[in-house]
Amino acid sequence: MEKIQSIRGMKDILPDESWLWQKVENIYRATMAKYNYEEIRTPILEKTLLFARSIGEETDIVGKEMYTFVDKGGEELSLRPEGTAGVVRAYIQHSMSAFQPVTKLFYIGPMFRRERPQKGRFRQFHQAGAEIFGAGEPFAEIEQILMLLDFLNTTGVSPVTIICNHLGTPQSRKLYTEELVRFFTKHRPDLCEDCIRRLETNPLRILDCKQPQCIQIIASSPPIENMRPDISNRMLEQFLSILKQMGVNVVYNSRLVRGLDYYTGIVFEGVVPSIEEEDDESQSHQPLSIVGGGRYDELVGQLGGQKTQAVGFAIGLERIIDICRGGMEVKKPVEIFIANTGEKTIGETFKTIESLRKAGFLCDFDQRVGSLKSQLKRADKIGAKFVVFIGEEEIASGKLKIKNMETGSQSEVNMENLISTFEEVLRH
Repeated sequence: MEKIQSIRGMKDILPDESWLWQKVENIYRATMAKYNYEEIRTPILEKTLLFARSIGEETDIVGKEMYTFVDKGGEELSLRPEGTAGVVRAYIQHSMSAFQPVTKLFYIGPMFRRERPQKGRFRQFHQAGAEIFGAGEPFAEIEQILMLLDFLNTTGVSPVTIICNHLGTPQSRKLYTEELVRFFTKHRPDLCEDCIRRLETNPLRILDCKQPQCIQIIASSPPIENMRPDISNRMLEQFLSILKQMGVNVVYNSRLVRGLDYYTGIVFEGVVPSIEEEDDESQSHQPLSIVGGGRYDELVGQLGGQKTQAVGFAIGLERIIDICRGGMEVKKPVEIFIANTGEKTIGETFKTIESLRKAGFLCDFDQRVGSLKSQLKRADKIGAKFVVFIGEEEIASGKLKIKNMETGSQSEVNMENLISTFEEVLRH
């Protein structure tokens, strides 16, 4: 019978790696708590209309990459390709602005896009994001960048460079888009197929293209500051000035637009040096983008709520895990392994191991109750620091034998002193 495999581009996270995910996620939650952000959990499945109206119908995400289907009730649904739209929908639906004028939310969870699978990029991937509603420009952006850098520094991800731009006002963006259309129309024969399509549907997205022939053309395209109003320039200058005062490595890029239609003001990305092997000549060693975000003051209104200032970001956790792998403290090993020497003493084994667990020790035993030799092999394989032997002789004498697996030395301890002994050995 054919074995059923996982879907292409969707990865199992096995126990030898899930501990690292838990550690990174716990650091993220702790960081969010320091900045007074509260966790929100939204459905993985949403109405397709939500993403079409927020991300943009002409974007590659909505047009090409979403997992969309019609359910038995005739409703078109999609697996979420990103987290912001669902959070905004929940913010409106539950009238969250009525409880807190400034609302700070964060999330962690899986997203889905049918992209071409490649290193560090999957069709099911995970994001940690944060959104703040009701806060003005540029102070919300500054705090969010400091917050995400706090998280990244704690996980050991560095050095991080923040790349930023300001997209101006709706009026100035309209003028800038018209200027881009005139420019790229002259170069239409040299554009890739996707950019030819974008020229008709969403010209700003051309600036996101990574095709070599388009990158060369984009480099000589009109910069947005030619069209940006003074108020936007002042906001950007203040944003850059404060971040530099805080020691942030921040770089201005006039052609950064991000890949989602809902951004309206300051946009930013965080990049780190490539993690490819230095001797891999096939790689260009371009900086690796690990986080992106920006302001989206129009989105709440577009989705049926009152116009609300808002800023958010999302971190790609797969890339964070790749960078952290090998750099973080290894998984905590089993501290105490209980070796049971017979079925008659299994009850005492359970009593002992549960008392140790309640005292906070990481314990295990071999549920197969095999030979003593096989149990010691098991203890060695899982990296146990100590083995406690429990048999009829030990129960009768009230004394338990303890083996130090690192040194091989053995000692005896009274049963009633077992917990205090390990507290002395393992907690000091």
